Amino acid sequence: MSYSRERIFHLVGLIIEALKEEGIILTDPERLRGRLTKVFSDELRVLETIDQEVRAKIEHMSKPIAEGSGEWKALYERFFDEEWKRRLRL
Repeated sequence: MSYSRERIFHLVGLIIEALKEEGIILTDPERLRGRLTKVFSDELRVLETIDQEVRAKIEHMSKPIAEGSGEWKALYERFFDEEWKRRLRL
């Protein structure tokens, strides 16, 4: 789930180019580039935190569950969705 800084820069560049191709006039593309990079980085940090919390929650369950199993994947998805929704309400 981790993206390199270069990957984030690449994605931001693609977004800015797409906006230009759509005819949107960017008065300060470098400021937009900086803001988009910050937003991407912040959101990815939140997703990584949720991932770590969900993995720890599954790991500390009374019944050991093998990572990658169907049960593990179902629990991961459920816990991830619950945590994501909880954070959106904050």
